[in-house]
Amino acid sequence: MRVKSASKDRQLRDPYCLGLIEDRERRLLNDSADQRTAMPGAAGDHSSREAITSTRLSFVGLMVSVAGFFNILDGLTALLKTDYYLVTSSRLLVFNYPAWGVIWLILGVAQFVVGGAILAGQTWAKMPGIALTVLVVIGQFAFLNARPVWSIIVIAFCVVIIHELMAPRPGSAAR
Repeated sequence: MRVKSASKDRQLRDPYCLGLIEDRERRLLNDSADQRTAMPGAAGDHSSREAITSTRLSFVGLMVSVAGFFNILDGLTALLKTDYYLVTSSRLLVFNYPAWGVIWLILGVAQFVVGGAILAGQTWAKMPGIALTVLVVIGQFAFLNARPVWSIIVIAFCVVIIHELMAPRPGSAAR
């Protein structure tokens, strides 16, 4: 007898036995129906597309900021330690090391700021990000004699940045 009363007490406290089971089943059925109609990429679904876009833009913003930081380091090196490079200032394609130091500092600070704006979700920052990165690629080609391997690495990094900034958003008409 004692076993029956313990199970009866458990049944009285159990929400499923109090008639709430129908409510839960109804909510589960409604939730599953909502999930079927709002599949990822469907016309009414915005959550997955926004999450992918924000993740991609965060990645690109971080990459632009890192590229800006690298350019700031290049600028400081060109200004403060000119004997670090492989060739003398006369063997550079254009300008001398102090001029390149100023150029890399300006580009680096601008890229760092634009990278922060991309991370903050500012839509205006994509075009300046592309323009600054193209200028960095051109500058690295001109600076190629000074540090060839590093210049090629930075150019490849910049190509990835440009691609990610120019790639269409997932779900857009231009694919």
